[in-house]
Amino acid sequence: MSVLVTTAIVACILAALATHQYNISFETSDLSSKSKKANLTTYYFFVFLCAVLLVCVSGFRYYVGTDFGSYYWAYPRWESQFAERWEKWDEPGLSTLAKLLYPISQDGAIFIFATAAITVSIFVFTIAKHTDDFFFTMALYVGTCWVGCFNGVRQFLAASILFAGHKLILERKFIKFCIVVFIASSFHVTALIMLPMYFLITQVLDLKKITFILVSGVAMIYSYDFFFQVLGVMKDSETGGADTNYAQSEIHPLRIVIAFAPIVLYFFLLLQKKGFTGKENFYMGFIFVRAAVIFGTANSAYLNRASIYFTPFIPMALPLLVKKFPKNQQLLLKVIILALYFIVWYYVDASGVKWYWVWERDTPFYNRYI
Repeated sequence: MSVLVTTAIVACILAALATHQYNISFETSDLSSKSKKANLTTYYFFVFLCAVLLVCVSGFRYYVGTDFGSYYWAYPRWESQFAERWEKWDEPGLSTLAKLLYPISQDGAIFIFATAAITVSIFVFTIAKHTDDFFFTMALYVGTCWVGCFNGVRQFLAASILFAGHKLILERKFIKFCIVVFIASSFHVTALIMLPMYFLITQVLDLKKITFILVSGVAMIYSYDFFFQVLGVMKDSETGGADTNYAQSEIHPLRIVIAFAPIVLYFFLLLQKKGFTGKENFYMGFIFVRAAVIFGTANSAYLNRASIYFTPFIPMALPLLVKKFPKNQQLLLKVIILALYFIVWYYVDASGVKWYWVWERDTPFYNRYI
């Protein structure tokens, strides 16, 4: 737990330094283009350091995350099934990655590190590219998404790819977006649920669309049997063992509460007669979809993993909401938001985590998992 907290603090410091360099470049009008370029180079240097930190901590973990063992020990199997998975189109992305890594090392640790490096790097650099407040957005990413990739390895890999290409929805480039979804689904087939988002998430967000999204979330509560039948989640596809306990377990209530917090902020701004641009509406749509999915799948931790694909948009949407407030209120609001998210993160995700590094495998702890 102390490793996670320390990492979060250091990552936020690096993100703050990056934001400082970014602000110098764009808020100081008398800087020459050469000076601005130098400051942006420094900006991306701190972004890079932030990514390296988060990659190394997540990549060098050992038996942290419920999915760790299934990927660590199954690494040779993923590699050996390369041809078979491509022939059947059985999520061949991870087998391809394993095939590329296997000549370098047969140690499952390299597989874990590679998945973490790809996932986290894509998230961090996509955020750096699409935000002008890297500190606030990055802090929200750490408090909402980062630890998640310890558990949903394939799904977060797929989610990172979708997140990197999300602007294709905003730009209405359907064919290119289909290609991105296709690549993401090679890691986890559930990435296909993002295809309907192309038609649902647009630059128009009105009361009819909001009502449709939220009612759909309520309808999910009564559709579990259908989802289980379609997805076949009552048995774990990787181990073949019974997975009914996980499929039917409830998620923590705080996850539901925090999912609706941005919606409360959104409606507060509407009551203040604050308008939203097309780009802002685009990101606001994701906060409603995520809340609906989390509420609708609250009684199944397995189905609730669908929200993974929408969670990365929370760090993108909240800064846009904050900017709608007067400047003298924005700092306090950021502090309150970050405090709330990190309290939930600490209580639900970080507390109780027993941390082990991969170089500790030679200790007696290692023998318990052989």
